[in-house]
Amino acid sequence: MWFDLIDPWDADFSFFNELNWLRSNLESWASGALARDLRAHTGGRFPLINVGETDQEFKVYVFAPGMDQKDLEVRIQDNLLTIEGKRETLAEKDLQESTVYRQERFSGEFVKTLSLPDSVNPESIEARVKNGIVTITLPKKAALQPKRIEVRAA
Repeated sequence: MWFDLIDPWDADFSFFNELNWLRSNLESWASGALARDLRAHTGGRFPLINVGETDQEFKVYVFAPGMDQKDLEVRIQDNLLTIEGKRETLAEKDLQESTVYRQERFSGEFVKTLSLPDSVNPESIEARVKNGIVTITLPKKAALQPKRIEVRAA
């Protein structure tokens, strides 16, 4: 009855705010903790990652603006693809010469790990970086790729 007048999820009631906070945290935990393979959600922290698939390969796009190849490391071990990097903050000298009111740019180290499906050929993986976008190509094993069979007249 009072729900018709006030939406409790939008209202400033501490009980409902606590429930909203709990729901939000549970959803966030579930989306990260239940991520099981390459196609799963990886979370929202830096760097952001997109994953796609064709018949021949998987593609992983890592969005890391302002980073060079020397700042990044990509490796595979035990069917896990690990992307590590480090982005420096502004130089201490620059910070001392000016007053910083707001700094939103991520700085520091990061590690992202994706579990690979068995269909990936680990010997043929390539990683390239251009304009802050790292493209990792993960070819599928030849035996698992679709094969077109020619139909001939009898």
